[in-house]
Amino acid sequence: MTDNPEEWVEEDGMRWVGSRAELDAWKAYKQRKALAFVERGYSIAWYADADGWIDVYEPQRDHANMPEIRASVKFYGKPSEYGIDGGMVSKLMITETWRDPLAHLLDGPSERVNVVFNYDRGPDVNRLESHPRARRLYDAVLDELN
Repeated sequence: MTDNPEEWVEEDGMRWVGSRAELDAWKAYKQRKALAFVERGYSIAWYADADGWIDVYEPQRDHANMPEIRASVKFYGKPSEYGIDGGMVSKLMITETWRDPLAHLLDGPSERVNVVFNYDRGPDVNRLESHPRARRLYDAVLDELN
């Protein structure tokens, strides 16, 4: 890390090495990618810091007993040897969350989270074949970000 303040920018609590123009370009790139998911019908939770994290999930469920499917993704602006298939997605976890509103009202355990897919420099968990909704989300994430 350099001590020259012209080579780094403090932004949202993160230290960015490079120029202000590079930081602004990265933020614009992330915003375009987030909007692309919204156009596909997904909802997003976008972390506004300089890091490449985004959550993508289906906004509606058909009924209360259907789990929420969510992908937490870390991606970079260029391909990496650690990315999925040598691409830009370096970390991807897809989970299904089951919620029980009645248990929540009774102050009991109201959520159960199952990991369907996890990739962090290699696949750790892969149950996509038995989860069609998770597979569609996986394909959308790789299509848009990798």
